[in-house]
Amino acid sequence: MKNQTLLKTIFFLLVAGTINLLTSCDKDEDPPARDQFLGVFTVVESCGSGNDTYEIIILESGTNANAIIINNLYDWEESASASISGNNVTIPSQLLDGITFSGSGSISGNTLTINLSVSTGDASDNCNLICTRK
Repeated sequence: MKNQTLLKTIFFLLVAGTINLLTSCDKDEDPPARDQFLGVFTVVESCGSGNDTYEIIILESGTNANAIIINNLYDWEESASASISGNNVTIPSQLLDGITFSGSGSISGNTLTINLSVSTGDASDNCNLICTRK
C-alpha cells in the first residue's frame, strides 16, 4: 500500500514538474509588425504638383497592435492614422484640416515607400514618398 502511495506521489510530482517546465519556458515572440515602421524618417516626396523633402515621425497608436500614427504626412503638420499588415501599410481615406489623404505602401529594411493620394474639393495630387529611417 505504501509503495502505491509513494509511486502515485512520484508520478504526480513528475507530471507537475513537466507541466511547469513546459509552461514556464518563454518563447521568443516576434515583435509586432508595426515596430519596423516606428521612428523618424526623412521623406523625399515626388508629386504631380512638385517635389519636397521633409521628415515624418511614426508612432504607435493606442488603438491596437496593428495601428500607427504618421505625423507630418505631406509636410502638412497633421497626424494621419494607418494600419499595418506584415510589411505593408494602409492609410485609409481621412480628412485632415480640409484635405483628404489615402494611400498604401510597404517597408523593406530602413526604406518605407508610400503612394499617397491627396485631394481637396477642387484639386488632387498623387505622390510617391521614399522615406528613409534616420
